[in-house]
This record gives sequence, C-alpha cells and structure tokens, in this order.
Amino acid sequence: MKILFINPSLRLGSEFLFLPVGLGYVMTYVKQEGYSFDLLDIDGRQLKDDFIENYFKENKYDVICLGSIVTHYKWMKWCINTIKKHQPDSKVIVGNSVGGSIPEVLFQTTKVDIVIYGEGEITIKETFDAIKSNEPLGKILEPRVEIPHANKGYPATIKGEGIPGIIYRNKENLIVNNGKRKAVRNIDDFPFPDWELFDVQHYLKAGLKHGASHSWFYPKDKAVTMPINTARGCVFKCTFCHYVFWHDPYRHRSAENVIAEIKHLKVKYGANFFNFWDELSFHKIGPAEKFLDALIEADLKIHWTCAVRADLMGKDVDPKGNPIPRERRLNLAKKFVEAGCVSAGYSLESGNDKILESMNKKVKSSYFHEQVKICREAGLITNTSLVIGYPEETKETIDETMSKLEALNVYPSAGFLLPLPETGMWNHALENGFITNIDEFLTAITERQDFSLNMTSIDEEELKAHTMGWLDRLNEKYGNLAKDKLMKTGGYDKHSKHQEKELQVDRNKTTKDSLNYGAQEGTLR
Repeated sequence: MKILFINPSLRLGSEFLFLPVGLGYVMTYVKQEGYSFDLLDIDGRQLKDDFIENYFKENKYDVICLGSIVTHYKWMKWCINTIKKHQPDSKVIVGNSVGGSIPEVLFQTTKVDIVIYGEGEITIKETFDAIKSNEPLGKILEPRVEIPHANKGYPATIKGEGIPGIIYRNKENLIVNNGKRKAVRNIDDFPFPDWELFDVQHYLKAGLKHGASHSWFYPKDKAVTMPINTARGCVFKCTFCHYVFWHDPYRHRSAENVIAEIKHLKVKYGANFFNFWDELSFHKIGPAEKFLDALIEADLKIHWTCAVRADLMGKDVDPKGNPIPRERRLNLAKKFVEAGCVSAGYSLESGNDKILESMNKKVKSSYFHEQVKICREAGLITNTSLVIGYPEETKETIDETMSKLEALNVYPSAGFLLPLPETGMWNHALENGFITNIDEFLTAITERQDFSLNMTSIDEEELKAHTMGWLDRLNEKYGNLAKDKLMKTGGYDKHSKHQEKELQVDRNKTTKDSLNYGAQEGTLR
C-alpha cells in the first residue's frame, strides 16, 4: 500500500520554516507500527500549485493524508479536489482542525473520503490497517440517528460504530460518524518525533540563516532551534478558539520525558533553543514549580519560550480560594529564568473585564497587570496577544485595553476577531446573520488575525483605523517597527529586545554556555 503524507504551507514565500510537530508525531507513530510512506513537504520546499498538481499526475498513491487549520480551507479544498481529479481511486484522509471542525462542509465541497478528528496517531494507524486489509471502516447504527451541527445547509453525519475518531463517506455516499476516540492519558507513551523523516538539515539551516524566534541574544547563525511539544490541549474553552484537541482533556508530559527529548535533540542536532510548541504549557503554579525544578536540576544549558496562563503568576488565590503569596509567585517567575526560559507568552486578549467574560477567558485584566510586574521583576520577557472586535467592543473598550498596555510598556500581537467553526463566536455569527454562506466565508478568510468580519456596532473603517492608531502610538515609544508590521506578531522580537535592555538583563554568560554546550554535544551535519 502506497501512502503519501503532505505538509502544506500556510505562508508560501515566508522566510521562516517550522518543523510540523503534529505531523511529526503522526508520521513517527505509523512508521513505528511498520508503515512506510512518502512525504510531499510543500512548506519546507515552498512548492507552488503547478508543481503540486504535476506531482499528483505523475505519482499514484493508495492513501494520501493531509491536514491544516481552518484558515487554509481554500487551498485544502483545491488540493483535495486536485488529487481526486488525477487519482480518483486514492483514499484522501484529512485531519487537524480543518477536518475536525467542519467535516460536514468538507464532505460537501470536496471529494474527501475520511476525516480524522482529535488525536491522530492511533486513529490513522487503525485506518491504514482497515484499508490495507480491505476491511470496513465501520457501519451505520440502526435505527439511523443524525448528529446535529451548527452549519445549516450541510448534511448531518449519521451515527455509526467502528474505528473511533473518524468520519467517512461510505459506499452509499452517506457520511458516517464513528464517534470520538478516547484520548491517550499518558502522552509520554508516544515516541519522540523522528525529524529525519523530514529534510531536517534544510529546516535547521533556514533557521540559522534567518534567525530563530525570540532568540535575539544569540548570534544569528548560532541559534539551532527545535520545536518540542510538552502538553496537549487546553483546560479552558475560550469562545474564539478552536484547536485540534478541543474535546480532549489537558495532558502534560512528565519533566523526565521532556528532558530526555531535549537531550536527544542537543546530541543529534546541537539544538540550543527550543520553542515549547503547545497551546498551553503551564496553567497551575504547583505543577509548574515541579516541572521547572526538574529542568533546573538537569542543567540543560538551553533557552526556550512557552505559553502560560495570564493568571499563573498574577492571581493571588488558588481555585479553592487559598492565598498564593506574592513571594511564591515571584519565585516561580525567577525559576522560569533560571531554567532557561527567555520569554513567556500569555494572552490579555482584552483589557475590558466584560469582554473577557464574553470570551470565557476566566481571568481578569488585573491578573495580567500583576503578572507583567512580577515577570519584569524576575527578568522574564513577556509577550501578549489581543483579539479586537468582539460584539461588545467599542472605541472606549479599545482605549481601555490599549491604555493598560501603554501603562505597562507592553506591545501586543494584535489581531481582529475571526469566528472559527465549533466556537461560540462562530455560532453567534451564524445565528445573527453575520455569516450567510459558510463556503464563501471560509474561502475568503486568510490569516487568523486579519480583518474578516465586523460584529461590533463600530463602523468597519473606524474600527480598523482606531486600532491601528493605537498600535502606531505604542510603536512610537519604541520606534523599531515598520508600518506594515504593527499587526500580528511582527513586533515581538524587536519589542522583546527593547524589554531586555529596559530590564538590564544580561544573558551573555548563559548564552555562551548554551552555545558551547551545543557545539560539544551535537553538530549541524
């Protein structure tokens, strides 16, 4: 059985390349289970659509697997239908959030055969087994039960049983949903991603050429950056957010398991800088302390970035109402620095508490304020994001948000609200007529943070102008961002460098240690 995996490109032409962690895990797992396959690395090689179509003409496969986020729906639709045009008998399997959040849409607008939702490793292996042996993927339960969904105008899936975690098109052209797969509780059980399945040297050399994210204090050509996944899922359900493990419990790898992978990547590739590629790396003070203590004891001589809750060090009581002394929270921030963390991203999203409630963030803006102060005191660089354009948004709430950032000397990664399928904001947009044609809307959207839909009472142009005016004002305090880099994450690195100077953080010694250690333990081959 000939199998192809596809790694799509979200930003064709981007100078930055990132190894795909999710795909790395899936490919490694099925390889461990005895399957061989090819990889069409569109992102790594920046392949154009004409090359891709010719590839499908000339190379035939029994099974083709791909996945992406919802903002890439337009390309995904083109790719699936192009595959089927040239090799109609191949089984096309789609995963990630574009599959799991809009299966009803995909089955109507494309010729996809199977959708995987949730964790893909075990599910896709069992699916391969069934296809290889020509066994059925499942069966429809009788009497037939339709599974309701919010996307009106698209057919409901029919409840079935068989391989859990898949939705598939059967021989009668009916869409059968086998139900959710129970998540693997101990994610230490998954093997480390085998980056040799990719042209890993190409990725590493691209990182050395352009510099690594948040590694401004390294010489540009010395930051050997690797991604590492420490946790899956999120414990919260923000109304603007959809991720691939939406219905799965939050799970964190053990410190021992993470440390083992870091050591492996240091020895094999000379890696000295790590991006914790998680939705949420840390959200409780106790587990965070334990994890950081283990990293400190291991003395890995690395640097890394991560995502934390906006109240991890800013909230003075635990969920049971017990006080958390400021000294303990400050010590936690210091442990991040001691363990090698150079920046922690945590999201304010809005400085207005009523909008935060609408987002279901379960934080207050005051927590953010306190956390910034604590991190600054500890010497930890902070980054934050904003979501502008909730229905309750006004010019006054934007002023409130931006004023709080200005007072704290924080430049945000700002973006406009994009309603994503399977979120509260998606349902709001559908119910209130902001989205009337789902396929057209999904086809038109681009980057997640670009302006796509106005659900506020503010005029669209006023909303954009007021937001950009504030970002321009904040940028004037630093004077280092181009006008076309004010939105999204364009200002993170430069602003973080500004923070480092402001805090008088001296990483010369630790940086030297990290570079020397990497040179001793591993080399870029």
